[in-house]
Amino acid sequence: MIQNSDISGVYTIIDPEATKNRNIFEITKQVLSGGVKVFQYRDKINDRSVFLENAFKLKELSKEFSACFIINDAVDIASIVESDYIHVGQSDLPVTYCRRILHPDQKIGRSNGSINEALESDDMGVDYLAIGAIFGTDTMGKSHRKPLGEKIVSEIKSKSDLPVVAIGGIGITNLDIVKQSGADSVCIVSAITFAENPELSARKIVDLWDEL
Repeated sequence: MIQNSDISGVYTIIDPEATKNRNIFEITKQVLSGGVKVFQYRDKINDRSVFLENAFKLKELSKEFSACFIINDAVDIASIVESDYIHVGQSDLPVTYCRRILHPDQKIGRSNGSINEALESDDMGVDYLAIGAIFGTDTMGKSHRKPLGEKIVSEIKSKSDLPVVAIGGIGITNLDIVKQSGADSVCIVSAITFAENPELSARKIVDLWDEL
């Protein structure tokens, strides 16, 4: 299985609602060909049987590209396909119960909207902390969230040893600010999966992140 240290660099989310109606497997191949090494499968529209079938296919792509594969929310499916991680939100299944369902070597990431939530997640024993929205974003219904700003990343890093993933409104123009804040990883969706050429967009972002 992928280790904690591989939650680093550019991380994206594959969501059928965020691909401009294009095939999720083709988008995933392009994203991974562009150098992204961490990706999450999020699906709020398909039946569970389709979700499961897709997850198996995406797991194979993760193996082909040696990428870290994360499943959003569906702990049962994460257990069945043996994804590297499950990612849960504040209102999803509690971490303790996720551990009961997952295999011993599977890991957990959790979304957080404040320093207190991040520290609570740390206490729960998660394996990485996602924090956001750092900047304003309309992707995946998050337009209502007040931007937290990049300084929150530094504050969390000073209080936790866990990898921190910054998410929300991040792209080429502000990538440097986020990396300077100490983020281990940056989750970028629309700038990659909505792009006309996801592979090219991913490559530009990955290369810039590595240069900073």
